[in-house]
Amino acid sequence: MAADVKLSKRLTAIAEMVNAAGPGEQKGRTDYCLCDVGTDHAHIPIRLLMDGVIDKAIAMDVIEGPLEKAGGNIELYGVADKVTLRISDGLDAYRPGEAQGLVIAGMGGRIMSRILLREPDKTRDFDEIILQPQADPEFVRRAVRELGLFIDREKIVLEDNKYYPVMHVSRRRCAGPLWRSGADNTGDEDKELFQEAEDLFGPVLIRDRDSMLRSYLLWQKGVNDRIMYSLQKANKAETDAVREKRAEVVKKERLIRTVLEYFEIKG
Repeated sequence: MAADVKLSKRLTAIAEMVNAAGPGEQKGRTDYCLCDVGTDHAHIPIRLLMDGVIDKAIAMDVIEGPLEKAGGNIELYGVADKVTLRISDGLDAYRPGEAQGLVIAGMGGRIMSRILLREPDKTRDFDEIILQPQADPEFVRRAVRELGLFIDREKIVLEDNKYYPVMHVSRRRCAGPLWRSGADNTGDEDKELFQEAEDLFGPVLIRDRDSMLRSYLLWQKGVNDRIMYSLQKANKAETDAVREKRAEVVKKERLIRTVLEYFEIKG
């Protein structure tokens, strides 16, 4: 058997959310099966099996090549008897009741949201879901809301100069940002703004005034400022595309500023 499989900082953050006790929960569950969609090399289920965090796994991928590599790895690390490999587009090959946890990681948020929403009853079947979008996380958070599920834990990982959100989703509602408490006294425009901010930056991260989120917001503000500067300097005709891009940048600036101002409020 090979030595322990090494996980990157990003993959470690994902693994640490699987079958781990959250607020008010008992630590771990027995006879736990993890479904890993887009498993690639199957490093997450292998590591969790070797550490005794899970008891079995279903590793699925839409392409045969990665699944063959996953098969070689589970043999190498001596866990082949505990892992079922399946070719699957999203959750197509999953049967409800087979697993307690779902991991989807390493793909864009738009694709991830389509997987979550395509067969909603399958998605809601899991006790917990861990999601790590590579881009467009607002699509994922919006999909979670549409499914009637809740992000109850979230963290941001900085790896190779890129920020990665890692979300833990369950059926359990948790407290949102303090601005929710006064939502009944705000106008529809403000409610929409707050919801967009939460979808874009994460309700739990905002609520907790997460320090890594603050770093991410400041980085995003710098990116946004540079885009606006380039739009102002460019001697282009005011086309519909330019106007649309400018409006998008202005709105993003407002969302960033709204959350940064919230960070300054005493909790």
